[in-house]
Amino acid sequence: METKRKVIIIPSCISIALILSGLFLGDVGVLGNLIIISIFITITPYFVYRYSKFLWVKSIEAQFPNLVRDLADSARSGMSMPEAIKIATKANYGKLTDEVKGMSNRLSWGTPFLRVLEIFEDKVKDSKLITEELNIIKQSYESGGDIPSTLDSVSKDMLMVKEAEAERSSMVKQHILLMYGIFFMFLGIAVMIVNVMVPMIEAQPGMQGGALGFSFVNPCEGMNMFPCDFFASIGSMFGVPPTAVASYYISLFFSVIIMQGLCIGLITGQLGEGSVIAGTKHSLIMVFSSFGIFLFLAKVGFLPV
Repeated sequence: METKRKVIIIPSCISIALILSGLFLGDVGVLGNLIIISIFITITPYFVYRYSKFLWVKSIEAQFPNLVRDLADSARSGMSMPEAIKIATKANYGKLTDEVKGMSNRLSWGTPFLRVLEIFEDKVKDSKLITEELNIIKQSYESGGDIPSTLDSVSKDMLMVKEAEAERSSMVKQHILLMYGIFFMFLGIAVMIVNVMVPMIEAQPGMQGGALGFSFVNPCEGMNMFPCDFFASIGSMFGVPPTAVASYYISLFFSVIIMQGLCIGLITGQLGEGSVIAGTKHSLIMVFSSFGIFLFLAKVGFLPV
């Protein structure tokens, strides 16, 4: 079974087992906590896998121009492409080295050169840049063009693109810091609203059901449907009784912050590195920071009960 399927199937089975255990126990609070844990168990490994694959592709992109340039030098000296790749196995291209050795082995087994390139292209299909350059190399090889000149052009083009990406990344660093600032500012505002608003509501019971129709109570009181049961489990996780007015508002703002952390993190990745998958690390940082801050505030008694 390939790694991608393992990352999806194994956490999903664990999550299903946890949810079934919660159903068997029959405790709403425990079931809610297990559902939240199951969501993290299911989502986190997949995002970590995709991000690790993203880093691998980026490392391949960084070394691919060097490989192409070395192949051009070898081809210019009169070597065939299989011979040039065999010579390239003696150089160090980081994580690309294993792929070069794999190509050399396939060529030694009699696999056609174009088929070897197709196999490599399938492995790096997440990289649009390498895919386009490989297509140029294959077309040049099929048409019998000037391979050394083509390889030199491909190498120069990739280096120019990587330099442009590095320049863009340095320019948007301040915007990434701004995204983090916006998130943590909203987190602070949400905590203060909960800490100030809930005690005010609980201290003024006379405002309930006033002339204007306001009803400052727990909207989920006496209800067991979604999202009330979900909010009740979140409140229980922070030590707030499900019947308390604070349970609804703490759970509501906590859910909003988690969703905002996920979305802002993905947007930050797209903004900084041109890939939503690159935002996985930002999303995880923001989500776990929110969870840790709320849990700490609950333990020190800063959140209303």
